[in-house]
Amino acid sequence: MCGLSGTAAVIAEVGNRRRNNRNDIEDVGFMPWSTITAVSLLTFGISIAFGLGFISAE
Repeated sequence: MCGLSGTAAVIAEVGNRRRNNRNDIEDVGFMPWSTITAVSLLTFGISIAFGLGFISAE
């Protein structure tokens, strides 16, 4: 889960950068890249915390 969410965060940041640097400003996108990045980083952090034992499921 940690690797998947980290990869999703990187892909979302690349998408966000491409959206910010597009040539045609009228070309509207539909992906909420900022939200995807935030949720992916939150999932990444929680997965790391579970993996290192900071959070217990018991």
